Amino acid sequence: MGLYRRGSRSHDFENKGRRPQAGFEKGSWEMARVFSGVQPTAEVPHLGNYIGAFRQWVALQDQHECFFCVVDLHSLTVPWDPKLLGQRSRQTAASLIASGIDPERSVLFLQSEVAEHTELSWILTCVSRMGELSRMTQFKDKSRNLERDSIGTGLYMYPVLMAADVLAYRGELVPVGDDQRQHLELMRNIAERFNRDFGETFPVPEPYIPAEGARIMALDDPTRKMDKSSDRPNNLIWMNDPPEVVRRKIARAVTDSGREVTAGSDKPAITNLLTIYAAVTDRPVAAIEREYEDKGYGDFKMGLSEALIDFLGPFRSRYLEILDDPGQLDKVLDSGAARAKEVAHQTMQSVRERIGLRRS
Repeated sequence: MGLYRRGSRSHDFENKGRRPQAGFEKGSWEMARVFSGVQPTAEVPHLGNYIGAFRQWVALQDQHECFFCVVDLHSLTVPWDPKLLGQRSRQTAASLIASGIDPERSVLFLQSEVAEHTELSWILTCVSRMGELSRMTQFKDKSRNLERDSIGTGLYMYPVLMAADVLAYRGELVPVGDDQRQHLELMRNIAERFNRDFGETFPVPEPYIPAEGARIMALDDPTRKMDKSSDRPNNLIWMNDPPEVVRRKIARAVTDSGREVTAGSDKPAITNLLTIYAAVTDRPVAAIEREYEDKGYGDFKMGLSEALIDFLGPFRSRYLEILDDPGQLDKVLDSGAARAKEVAHQTMQSVRERIGLRRS
């Protein structure tokens, strides 16, 4: 059990001066129930995942009731390797713990191990509308180059499963990025419609959006996000990249014309690298600009590389330590699934009663 106790290196990694950031898109919250999930589509997250999402999740544990889920069922919307799926799910769970998710304070589990997700998804499918699903931008983008007869229905329906993921726990706050705002609006519409037709059952989830957030772009193209599905391996930093790989990727990162290490709309590449530097050192961009005021891009990149290596080292060590104890990881996931199921089961009892799935 000591592998996951509070005060471990994981906790030290998570709390380098980072506290929950004030400010929400809507409303003011003190203690709320938070739900968020991540697909197991890579061995570890990339730096953009951590800075843009996982770091926020870690901070949320300090003042909210959090449910964090490896959404393995969502991975089935595209072709998958059955042998790799289970492995990736375990690796993703290990990555979350290594990033600072504390299973003693948060509920961490695999989506497929709580059957209430799929039961509620079917019920919500029956109160959803084809028109609103057809308007989902992500579905349009992902299916644009596919023949209509070859488009999997999972790709079309997965926003409803996403709604079920949150509503099964009566989630109140949902950390979202720009690409998920439309799905959250659909989730809110479904919750409101269900409450109207069958009685108050679900809180209508609100987006959790930090007052300030870093948007990490690709190292080789600052106009595009870091992307794990890209065929350009130098576009990102993986959280378990060894030092020599980090140095090589940063050395190859694109820069702007000139040699001044300053942020600005006319210097998107250096602005992105400064944003990364600030995020991994907890320093303001202005302070880093002053440090390199009389130096060029070469010195700046060397400094950034070393800062990244120092930052990623604890994650790599923690991640490998967790995977080296598979029995303990199983215990954590089993416990998380049991805690999640207890809450989701109570929700489903209410849902079944309200919609008439009972013996008269």
